Amino acid sequence: MDVFDVYEVKPDIDFEKNFMRLIKKKRFKTLSSQIKELSDKLKRGEFEGDKITHKNEPASYDVYKLRLPNPDANVGKSDGYRVIYMVVTEAKIVVLLMIYYKKEQPTVSDTYINGLIDGYFLHLLPEEE
Repeated sequence: MDVFDVYEVKPDIDFEKNFMRLIKKKRFKTLSSQIKELSDKLKRGEFEGDKITHKNEPASYDVYKLRLPNPDANVGKSDGYRVIYMVVTEAKIVVLLMIYYKKEQPTVSDTYINGLIDGYFLHLLPEEE
């Protein structure tokens, strides 16, 4: 971590799967650098995007939906990528929950986002013997 980093950024498994699928396509050449730039901002505590409400309001975390343009396709943010991420303030962690391309998947339901959040927190529970 850099001296100016406040948060640790962790990609969730769903984010990693979708990210790898997108970057394998030749038309998404700049996506890796965009996510690197986003990650650097998040590490510094620069949270962008629309804060979205979630079922456990108020909770010890905030969830954001960020619109990123796709410069490879010469389209703006409306037809670009969406990144859903969660900020767990007390733990100083940002979890990248999901990334998708708007032209492939028009929307993601609140129920699905809540499932991603629940899944992340379930992985943190100690295993019972």
